[in-house]
Amino acid sequence: MSDFKQETRPRRPLREVVADIDRDILRMLLRRHNLLDKMRNSKGFLEPTEEKLLRQSWEAAAARISHDPRLTVRLFSLLQEVEFIPRPARAEDGDEAAPPAETQRTAFNLAPPLKPVRLELTAPQERRASQAMLMLAAGSGQALRLAPCLLDDATVDQVKALAQMGAAVTREENGVTVRASRPLECPDKVLHVGSCAWNFFLLLAFYLGRPSRARFSGEAELKLADLSAVRRFLPQMGARLTHVVPKSDGLPVRIECSGILPDHVTFPAEAPAELAEAILLAAPFYDRAISLELGGHPCHAGICAHILPLLQQVGADVSQNGTCVRVAPAPLLLQEEPDLPIEPELAATLLALPLALGGKTRLGGHWPQDKAAAPALAMLRGLGLALEERGGHITASASAPLGSVNFTPPADCGPHWLPLASALAALVTLRGGKAGLPVSDESRNDETGHHLDGFLLACGLERQEDGSLAKKDQNTAEGGNSGPASIGWNAPSPAWALALALAACGRDARLNPAKSGFKLGNPGIMMQLYPAFWALYNALPEPAEKRPRTEDAPAPARRRIRTRAVAVPPELPEEV
Repeated sequence: MSDFKQETRPRRPLREVVADIDRDILRMLLRRHNLLDKMRNSKGFLEPTEEKLLRQSWEAAAARISHDPRLTVRLFSLLQEVEFIPRPARAEDGDEAAPPAETQRTAFNLAPPLKPVRLELTAPQERRASQAMLMLAAGSGQALRLAPCLLDDATVDQVKALAQMGAAVTREENGVTVRASRPLECPDKVLHVGSCAWNFFLLLAFYLGRPSRARFSGEAELKLADLSAVRRFLPQMGARLTHVVPKSDGLPVRIECSGILPDHVTFPAEAPAELAEAILLAAPFYDRAISLELGGHPCHAGICAHILPLLQQVGADVSQNGTCVRVAPAPLLLQEEPDLPIEPELAATLLALPLALGGKTRLGGHWPQDKAAAPALAMLRGLGLALEERGGHITASASAPLGSVNFTPPADCGPHWLPLASALAALVTLRGGKAGLPVSDESRNDETGHHLDGFLLACGLERQEDGSLAKKDQNTAEGGNSGPASIGWNAPSPAWALALALAACGRDARLNPAKSGFKLGNPGIMMQLYPAFWALYNALPEPAEKRPRTEDAPAPARRRIRTRAVAVPPELPEEV
């Protein structure tokens, strides 16, 4: 018999060891971020030489352990742009009112009053259509007024880029104004397009029409984007795109355009659909007609549905023969205040409020005629919401909040409307009904499935084996000190933030009011869609629409100060 006593302590599960390592990695990333803050200059930027040395050191170290470009290139770009929660304030000696050092920033509590909603406002115009009209107005030098606009980050970045190119465009309180001026040219400048790929493609397509060159920079989303298909396609348009950062496929990039365009171009299937839409919008400003064959692209129907109505609305010389679209140079005639559809993602959430709370919502504007926007209204009508579009307004009304019903989203809702479908399914489940989601087993492990799982966890729900939703155990959903239920869920997109805001209207009000709301960790993500949403949401059930000022405030009367002091000029020397 051995004298050594065998170890009886059970071994820790490997998942717990990996979770500890992940926490160590996050602590090191936070330390790295704090050191980078000390290295930044007075303008808040890292010197290019410093960043170049850090990038070279990272790539050399990463190449020793992996050949994956996502580790050697893309992860470094992400680390340079990622943001962290500011360090909490520490209590000074003798200051008992200051928060302790371990205090964390609390999440945004979504707990609207459970009362019938009475909402009436002019809905903001669709973002993509607004940006397209701004580009057409600046390119032709015509006056344009868009109000109300979303004024999200993408629109603001576009206004800044157009102004840098020489357009007479200004951003105002609730809209954007383009003054009549010279048609836009293609200056050789460094243009910042933010995080919106649509901005980049709009400006890129405009440069393709004439001999020009420029450099484009952007935020982390575009730095990590894969523009290799765009790089391979541009030689067909007489242009060349080169990446500034070696081994990178995203921004920043340099473009050189010859201005010599072919008569016919076949758009490749792997290229982004937004690039084809941008080329069609810029084609009226080219020196010669161009035909774009879209038959090989999987989104050719959507491209035509998005762009052709806009070109026809401004009087462009455009014709369609099957899947081939031909655009010839012609003078455009823009309305000074065009009638554009409303933003469907935002409008669908506002129209669904009576379904969750009862009451009535009346939005000024008209719903997009695009078939891609139809599933949203179909889901709302399927749950019994009364919808009516008349006289330039869309009205949604419900005599009582949604009760215990059955809900299954249509199979054709697609991934675009999955956040809305998830919000409605969560609303039905929280109200005691039965709901399912059209998520296949194959997509449960992809990015969309992860977003859905995080959303359901923030709502206190879980998916069953048959695809239906069910409430989690109350102790499991609210217990512990970690997880979205306690520290807040970070929505991956504005659409998911809207979904959580809508699902919060179905929470159980019998719980403690301080704990009954759903927690959102990054409410600032709505700056990417509609910055005024939270002010509207917090003012429920009857938010008042903010009216723009119609006249300037009178200037204050100038005061005249009387004094007995006398100014005495100095004596001048006598001239000899």
